[in-house]
Amino acid sequence: MDKFIEMKYYKVLVCLLIINLGCANKESKMIDAIVETKNNDQIILSGDFIFYDNAGVLQTPKKIYGIIFNKKLEELKTIANSIKKDEYDSVHVILKGKLYNKDKDQEGWDVKLEITEIVEIINKEI
Repeated sequence: MDKFIEMKYYKVLVCLLIINLGCANKESKMIDAIVETKNNDQIILSGDFIFYDNAGVLQTPKKIYGIIFNKKLEELKTIANSIKKDEYDSVHVILKGKLYNKDKDQEGWDVKLEITEIVEIINKEI
């Protein structure tokens, strides 16, 4: 009889573990679901932001975007620096802005993002 009760506890623990892992996975999929939403000339992108050596980059699950220097990039850089553990860490963000294609004679990323609004900064540590 004790083995029967013990087996029930193991089954319950396994079920709870599976549910917990499923929910944790679902949360990250929901964040990535907001990857690209276009509205007029604006686009909302979700991805990992990193600023290193005077270059800002946003990496989404589909593409990598260079970020155009403006006041919003400076604001994002300041907030990201307060969250990062070291200079190579990335910060998950949701940004709104306009996309521009690179000119043929320019260096850098093929598509650049001009940030018009910082929608959300997701601190993974919390």
